[in-house]
Amino acid sequence: LFAENGPAAERLLDSMRSIAVKRGADTPLSQVALNWCIAKNTCVIPGARNMKQVKQNLGALQWSLTKDEVAMLDEASKALPSLVPPEASPFPKKDKDTGLIMFDS
Repeated sequence: LFAENGPAAERLLDSMRSIAVKRGADTPLSQVALNWCIAKNTCVIPGARNMKQVKQNLGALQWSLTKDEVAMLDEASKALPSLVPPEASPFPKKDKDTGLIMFDS
């Protein structure tokens, strides 16, 4: 994904790095990513291969992105293509009971 989308991916990573630096030298990009998902009201289920990653993931719950930071990440990500176009998604477009939109990009 990042190799084939070079400059666009680098802009997103630069935005994530900028936010991480503001939060502190030890803030990993994974915390920025998790907070971005949380800010977008998605259900985040992060994986961890070791205790260090578990602690990093939990550290994401100690802070939240500002509205400006979310907007910066949203803007930087616009140049990246969707991994799965909406029409190719295997998931339903709307919840059968609530009519809630389940997938949009």
